[in-house]
Formats: sequence, C-alpha cells, structure tokens
Amino acid sequence: MKLRAVVPAFVSLLLAGASVRLVAGADTPKQVDQKLFQELRWRLIGPFRGGRVLAVTGVRGQPDTYYFGAVGGGVWKTNDAGRTWKPIFDSQPVASIGAIAVAPSDANVIYVGSGEADMRSSISVGNGMYKSTDAGNTWKQIGLSETRQIGRILVDPHDANRVFVAALGHAYGSNPDRGVFRSKDGGIHWQKVLFHNENTGAIDLAFDPGNTKTIYAALWQTRRPPWSIYPPSNGPGSGLYRSNDGGDHWQMVNGQGLPSDGLGRMGIAFAPSDPRRIYLIVDGKQGGLYRSDDGGQMWQQVSKDHRIWGRGWYFNEVTVDPKNPDIVYVPNTSIYRSVDGGKSFAVFKGDPTGPDYHELWIDPDSAKRMVLSCDQGAVVTHNGGETWSSWLNQATGQFYHVATDNQFPYWVYGAQQDSGPAATASASKYRFLNFHDWRPLEAGDENGYIAPDPLNPGVIFGGFVARQDLSNEQIQEMPPTVAQKGSFRRTWTLPLVFSPLNAHVLYFGSQVLFRTEDGGSSWQAISPDLTREDPGVPANLDPATASDAPKEKRRGVIYTIGPSYVKEGEIWAGTDDGQIQLTQDEGKNWQNVTPKELTPWSKVTHIEASRSDPGTAYAAVDRHRLEDYQPYLYRTRDFGKSWQRISNGIPDGSFLNCVREDTYRKGLLYACTERGVYVSFDDGDDWQSLQLNLPTTSVRDLVVHENDLLIATFGRSFWVLDNVTPLRQLDARVAGADVWLFQPAAAYRVRSGSDQSTPIPDDEPMAANASNGAVLDYYLKDQSVAPIQLQIFNSDGRLVRRFSSDDAAVKVNPNDLPFPPSWVREPQRLSAEAGMHRFLWDLRFPPAKGVRASFRRPSGALALPGKYTVQLTAHGKNTTQTLPVKMDPRVKTTPEELTRQFELASKLSAREGEVSLALQQVAELRRQIEARRKEASDKADVVKALEELNRKLEAIVPPEGEGGFGLFGLA
Repeated sequence: MKLRAVVPAFVSLLLAGASVRLVAGADTPKQVDQKLFQELRWRLIGPFRGGRVLAVTGVRGQPDTYYFGAVGGGVWKTNDAGRTWKPIFDSQPVASIGAIAVAPSDANVIYVGSGEADMRSSISVGNGMYKSTDAGNTWKQIGLSETRQIGRILVDPHDANRVFVAALGHAYGSNPDRGVFRSKDGGIHWQKVLFHNENTGAIDLAFDPGNTKTIYAALWQTRRPPWSIYPPSNGPGSGLYRSNDGGDHWQMVNGQGLPSDGLGRMGIAFAPSDPRRIYLIVDGKQGGLYRSDDGGQMWQQVSKDHRIWGRGWYFNEVTVDPKNPDIVYVPNTSIYRSVDGGKSFAVFKGDPTGPDYHELWIDPDSAKRMVLSCDQGAVVTHNGGETWSSWLNQATGQFYHVATDNQFPYWVYGAQQDSGPAATASASKYRFLNFHDWRPLEAGDENGYIAPDPLNPGVIFGGFVARQDLSNEQIQEMPPTVAQKGSFRRTWTLPLVFSPLNAHVLYFGSQVLFRTEDGGSSWQAISPDLTREDPGVPANLDPATASDAPKEKRRGVIYTIGPSYVKEGEIWAGTDDGQIQLTQDEGKNWQNVTPKELTPWSKVTHIEASRSDPGTAYAAVDRHRLEDYQPYLYRTRDFGKSWQRISNGIPDGSFLNCVREDTYRKGLLYACTERGVYVSFDDGDDWQSLQLNLPTTSVRDLVVHENDLLIATFGRSFWVLDNVTPLRQLDARVAGADVWLFQPAAAYRVRSGSDQSTPIPDDEPMAANASNGAVLDYYLKDQSVAPIQLQIFNSDGRLVRRFSSDDAAVKVNPNDLPFPPSWVREPQRLSAEAGMHRFLWDLRFPPAKGVRASFRRPSGALALPGKYTVQLTAHGKNTTQTLPVKMDPRVKTTPEELTRQFELASKLSAREGEVSLALQQVAELRRQIEARRKEASDKADVVKALEELNRKLEAIVPPEGEGGFGLFGLA
C-alpha cells in the first residue's frame, strides 16, 4: 500500500495568531460509496440521565413550552412542562449551546448562541449564532462564527430583530471576535459595539426593563491552559460596563461601592418590578452579591456568603422575582434564594452531591412558573419549586470513555461528567430499553475509565482506582499511588486498561505507568516519568494565564495506554504534553518514539496497538488547546522509528479523541472526533464520515464489541452501530457487483422483548431495542424492475421462509384495534431500490395459511439452531450465503428437547391453520344465515331453522370473553 508523502511539521509551520498548525500534504481522499452501507443505523441506548445544561428559557403566554440548550447535545423542547423533551437541533453542524432566547414580542423567533461559556477544561466550541422563525422547526446560521463561546443573548422585548450577544471568544487563545455584538435586522448584519481587547470577552448582559436603551454588560478576561488546573484564569480586562444609548457608547462602571481587585466572572440582573434595583454577583477578591437601589449610581455589598459566589468562574448568575424586588435567586452547587434583598440566603433546591445549577428563568407573569438548568439537565416547576419535573428523561449525558463486558447481552459502561458512572444494557428483555435497563455505579467517579474484569463477570475497576463487585455492591479503594514514594500528578481522566494478552494484568497511568497482576492488591511502577521534562508555556496563552502556571516545570501525565494485542511486553504510552513512549519488555526499558513534529502540549488522546502486527500502532493527537483544531492521526509500522500522518479526509474542526482498529478486518479503522465518527478502509490512508443518522456531537471514545461499534458521546449518551459486518466485507468486488449478498453474522435464537406485565407508558424515555433475528444485508447497484426475492433454506435444503419485494403490504386498520396502532409493528418490506439494504428475518417459520400474527401471538415455529442458506434473487441472478443460527447462550435446553419443541410447535401451527380455515367457513356461513333471515322474514319456520343453525355455530365459536382472548386469538 502506497504511503502518503508527509511534509514534516518541523520544517513546515503555519503561524495563525498565536497558534501553530502542523501541516501535512492533503490528498483527495478515496471514498467508498456510502450507498454500500447506507442502511446501517446508530441506535441510542441511553442512559436517559441529563447532562450539563447552561441555557434555558420558557415562553411567555405558553405555560407548558420550554427550551434548553445542552453544552454537548444541542437544543431541546418540551410542550408538556418537562414531562417529555425532544431534540430540535439535530440537523445542525454544532452541538454545544451556550445561550438561548425567545423573542418576547414573537414566540416563534428563537435565537441560539453556540459554544458553552462555562470555561471547564472539557469545554466544547460553537460556530456562532443560530435563529429559528418557526418555534424551532427549522434553523439558520446567522453569523459570528468565530466567537466560539457565547454567554448571553438579549432580545429587545418590543423588537424581535434587535438582538445583543455576549461573546466570550476563544477559550484557549486571543481573537478579535469577542465582546458585545448587536444586530438591528435579526442577525443579517452584526456590529461589534463593545470590545476591550483580544483577550477579553463578554459573559453577561441585562436590559433596564423600563428603558431598553440602558444596557449593562459584564466583560471577563479568562483563558484555559493546556495543563490540568481546575479554575481558569482571571485577567485585568474584566469589568462592568453600561450603555445609555442602546449600545452605541459604553462607559466602564467602577468605584461607587463596587470591587475592583482580581475581578472575574460577573452576573447582572434588574428587578423587573423596580428597574432601579440591580443585582450583581461578583467573583473577585471582594466577591459576593452587590446591589444598587438607584439604577447603578451607588452599590453596596449585601452578601459575602461564599456559598453563592464560590467557584464564581463556573456559576455567577442571578435572577430576580418578576413581582418582588427583594426575592433574588443565585445558582451555585445548590440554588439559593433570598427574600430580604440579598442579605441572607437559604437553599431553594439542591442535594448533598451538589447538582451545580446555572440559569433560572421565571415567567414574568407567574413567578411560580420556572425552568432551571444544572449539570444534570433541565427541570421545570409550576408551583414555585415545591415539585419539579425529572432530569431522568434527557439523553444528554457526557461520557468520557466506553467499555463493554462479556455478558449476553453485553453491558456498556462509562463515567458521566457531573453525574457519575453508569452501566446500561445493550439490549433489553422489554420491548424497549427503559429505566429498568441502566444503573448508576460507584467505581469510575464522574471522569474516569471503567475496566470490566474479563475474568470475573460483574466486577469492574474504575477511576483512580476502585473495585466494585456488582453482585454484592462491595467497594474497595485501591489507588496505585498508595505506599509509593514521591508525589503523583493527575488530570481529570487517567487511563485504566486491562492487558488483552493477560487478563490478570491491569495498567494505570499517572506520570508513571503502574501495573497490577493480583486484582489491585498490589501495584508496581514499571516506568520512569514518561512526560516532558519542561514542556514550557505555549504562545497562545495571555500573560495572566501564563503567570498562573504551577511552579513545577513537569505538569504532564500519561493520558493513554496501548498494550499490544499480539506481542507480550509491547506497551505504548501517550502523554498529554505531547510524547509517545514504547516498551517492548513490559516496562524494563523505555524508548521515546514521539513523532518529531509533535510540539509540547500536543495531547496524545489515544494509542491503538495493531491487532495483527507487532510494532504497528495508531496515535490520535489533539492540539485544540494550542488553538489548532486540525485532525492529527499518526501510524507507525516499525515500532515508532517513523510515523506517517494519516488524517486525510477528516475535516478541520474534527480534532481526534480516539482511533480503533476493527477486531475482524485488518486495516479497517474507526476514528472518533469532536464532531462525529469516521471510518477508513485502507489502514488510515483515506477517511470518510460514518455519521449516518448520528446527530452532531463530540465523540470521546469508541470500542468494537464483536459485531457492534459502541461510542461514548460528550452530550448524547451512548450509541451503538449494530452489526457492522457489511463494513468488514466491502471491497472492489462488492463495489463492482450488480447484486451482492453479504455474509450474515451469526444469529442468536433469542425471544423478543416483552413488557411481561403492565407495559412502560409511551411517554417514559425509551430507546429502540436490539433487533432479534437474522440480519440479512444485500446490495443492488441499480433499482430492480422485476421483484426481488429472499429465501431461507435449512440444512436439508427445505424452504423455511420466502420474502419478495412484491409481497402484499399488510396494513392495520386502527379502527379494528382495542389499543393505539403504535403498538403494532408492521411487517418489513423487502426493498428493490438501488443501494445497500438491511432485512430482518425473525427466525420464525411462516404462519399456517390463513393465520395472521397478533400482538400477543407471533407467527410460526421458531427455527432450530443450525446452518441455514440464504438465497437472494435479483437482476436474474441467484446469490447465496450461509447463515449460522445459534442458541441463546443463557438457555440450557438440550438439542433433543429443542427438536421435540419445534415439532410440536409445527404441528400446532398446522392445526391453527385448520382452525383458521374452519373459522373462515363458519364466518361465511353466518353471513349467509343473516342474509337468508332477511329474505325469509315472513316465513317463521325458515327463520326458526336458521336461528337454530346459528346457535349451533355460536356453540362452536364462543364469543370473545372479557379478557379479549377468544379462540387462541384466532377468532
């Protein structure tokens, strides 16, 4: 395979502002026609546990309608006061939302500012402003693309086209597109009306409710460094500003009782019922709540309570009751309320874990109607906070990593930011995945890896490190650093992985690599410090942030561990300060094999050792903390002596979070990026999107489990791409064929999901279940004019099932049903259109002639385990493949018992056919009796005879009982 010519970045540097971009020659990628895998579909599996939300709003005059913007999950809407939420922004190319506002004068006009402005180390960026003019049904990007993080949107209450935006700007570097922007034409044109400098942005805005020409703005100079530090920096550009002429001119507001030292983030709110009352929550050396009672001429500090302004960089918003100027709310780890003008505060809502609240919207007409955002999602109250809607109905969880175990069906594990670790089943025993199918965990914290023990089902290791036995809920803390000499560094998430060659061996990374072979009872350090001795301070930092750096020169950690799948002792380690190290003897000796072009603080997010060749590895590198959003992916085939950059086809902005090799096909690679998933069919030389139906979101991790791909998204919970066997078989033969039947994966004889008792209500959060049956994939180069046919034969060559594209469609008449038609699944039609198609055979024989399947009773007998043959007939050609059908591994029934069961089921099915035919004859006879009764109404003897005959028929077929079951559901 021809290697791409790579221009080494150490001789080619492009300077863009303070950022450095490593440049490789960009060839046009070779694309595999997506029609060859067009019907693969990502499937959400939850859990339905909300993730961080900063932006919320209600709609005045529409008491049940609310919106929220998730920091990684787009915009959501409810029309039933939070009982259910639906995503309404999935068509857009960005998922991080920082602000949202409904125009008070026109509820159909919604403005959304993309890019969260919370300045967390895991911050996701946006691409400007969006607008909807039809209450969220459609959206349009309306500019400010380079603002990246937006903190607030103000819409004039009388003019839906007059809009102000507080743009915080780039989180990791300077840029001119920050400050306060104004549009007078609904976002067609923007004017920057308040700008301090390229390091200072705007975080909050507030109108004087009696005069919208008076506007306050809070500016904040802040920056994120590439190393691990909890709070971002505060710079000298922070301050409070006021305009008295609608934003044309601004004056800085200082003195008059306001603090000035070490100012950081500030939040502003007017009292709607008394515009002279203004509240200001301040992060600074004299932090706390300040109040003005004269329209901002003089200020006083009314509260120093650290509960309301601690971690002000993350919170610092304030909301005032619309009717009472003395009632004020300040969100923090809990949300606090004061009823005395801010002098004292009590908890309004919260719990001991600190849900971390951010924004409160109160209905201007009804103060008991509120929507509140927090790190667990968005919640609604209509009774002033006595009760709230649930946050367990929003699949917006932010997961750092994903792991699977060896159960059947397998379970999926990960740590959710802010909410803690969770596990969910990949498939449910119920009709849908629902709240029965996931559980919270303890090991893993909110930020760590989770490593299921391959030797002990039900045991997991997680976090920094803890062991949890899910069978008895015992927790054992076993940090590798205990009893070790020296101090050890950490970042928010540190790697924890089992060896694929020795299931007893577990690795953990700090600045050194730790190893245990006894389940964590003892740990050994098997490396020196693998990070850079002095990575320095990158040029994209402002002086305030650079001066805030830790005193120690070494600040990096091991961020990824890649043990070999084929060679004992081969372990790759990547650091967050830009190094790749390799040992070939289980840590006795280490070699620095970093690609020469990698500069300090190039985070090596993931290393994947080859599943077939020693010395071959793939490294994903993220440089967005250096203001470089290009994708960087590297490959070595010689133990790191040389590296090739292999990110051709992945666009700028989609920086790399992980890379994985398929477990079955060599050179089939998957990459998860900040904006989606990509696939390469040629060992990384060329990439193309594997997004399919997946909404835009940050994808942080990916694993291959047997035939499935699992991803951890940072804003949309877990998703699975079921059964990727077509991807493994794509080659030139498939692409050039007129007709192709893919080799099916083994099908398991599993009973379909059932609610088993009272079903889950339809308005509970649910996700689609895994398909039960044989997944049959085929490809048609062109649409077939003649009907196509799919036939399944058993090992004796007997026809089991036949499907045709011209099979009569079975339509359900809702007027004939005693329940909603949504409960009835219509049979799938075989498609004769061009492209790849997926058809599901439910492993059942056809029902006897005349018998229809019902809600409670499926069609024919269930096929026995064994080898079957699938034959596709299309375009005048017959194509066959073998289909293995396996037993549910949880069922211990013997083959002999299964055979007897199948024979009995087949006989019963045949008898059902006979009964069904007889019932049809009875029904026809009764129709004739009714017709003759009308004709012979004046002949008493004839009528009497007909009635007697009808009574005999009624005795044969009793009417439906109260339970509605009738004659085996056949009547």
